[in-house]
Amino acid sequence: MRYLQSFTRRVQIVAGLAVLLSFAAAFLLYPVAPASASPEGLNLIGQSSFVDSQGRLNVVGTVENSGYVPVSVVLGLNTTDSSGNSKTLHETTYGRVIYPAGESPFKFTVDSGLSALGGPFIVKADDVAVPFYNLLALNYSNMAVGDGKALLGTARNTGTFNLYNVSIFASVHDHKGAQIDTVRSNVIPVIKPGEVKSFSALPDPAIRANTLYYSCAGVDIDTPIPTVDLGGGRFIAYNFKAFAEVSNVQYSNATGGITFAIRHYNPGGGPAELMVPEFAQNQNIAVVMDGKPDASATVKQDGKTVYVDFFVPTGTHQVQVQRIMTVPEMPPYLVVIGLAMSMASAVFLARSKLRMA
Repeated sequence: MRYLQSFTRRVQIVAGLAVLLSFAAAFLLYPVAPASASPEGLNLIGQSSFVDSQGRLNVVGTVENSGYVPVSVVLGLNTTDSSGNSKTLHETTYGRVIYPAGESPFKFTVDSGLSALGGPFIVKADDVAVPFYNLLALNYSNMAVGDGKALLGTARNTGTFNLYNVSIFASVHDHKGAQIDTVRSNVIPVIKPGEVKSFSALPDPAIRANTLYYSCAGVDIDTPIPTVDLGGGRFIAYNFKAFAEVSNVQYSNATGGITFAIRHYNPGGGPAELMVPEFAQNQNIAVVMDGKPDASATVKQDGKTVYVDFFVPTGTHQVQVQRIMTVPEMPPYLVVIGLAMSMASAVFLARSKLRMA
């Protein structure tokens, strides 16, 4: 009897992981389509150049987002060789997403034999409907440390799920305040909830003597598949589609749902969509905002995912999405069938994506 209970428990956990993998695959294979490229609200600041320790020209600067929408940016730099042949180099900013009121530095390293024609420019800027999860607390000194003039600090995961391939970037400044380099720290493979990891970054040796302080420090991580822990090895995967900041995501035993704080980047507010796995037909989900039922919220199901759409007014709001169901208790043979179906679904989605590529 104990063996059967233990076996059932292990299979249920595996089934939960399969649901998460299937749910994650849907988001990774079919990401939110970006809006039309537009540089509105983006500014290039702090541009400068230097010759590095290997004799290559480096062009650095920072992209500033003064708009209301998170964006991913690709920059260009025109170059020419000694024969007059032109070539345009492309680089992304060190932060893959630049959130409103945020900045991210960049750097072009020009191969020997090429010369820059003019300064860097924005090639395209795509709107990104990925919310800012305020999950990493950085602790560092802006002032360069030691003979290496290093950026040293720690990063603490304040969230409820693992963060992968984390790096910290920053702009390097001299005694006059000019940006003279852009640096990226060592990559931290994983930071678990509550963990604190150290990081460091060094300026190029050619400008090390002129380094005084760092600014625009930010974090670059792999796009997370967020989960909220229910305890006992159970969890709920979720995702948001919103131009917003989301924080303090927790599971509520009292309501059987998720609670979180959300602030839309548009000063007038805007729409948001929460997606969670569908564990039962006709789930009786309710949305409560700031303690009051949100009658305008809508709930849709497609057999795999539940879509909860609601409007976020101006400012920060506390939201409860109640009665989200977790993986139900079921006989082992049904769990195995569900596991097989989930894995088959993930494989089908992957093959479909390859055929469309």
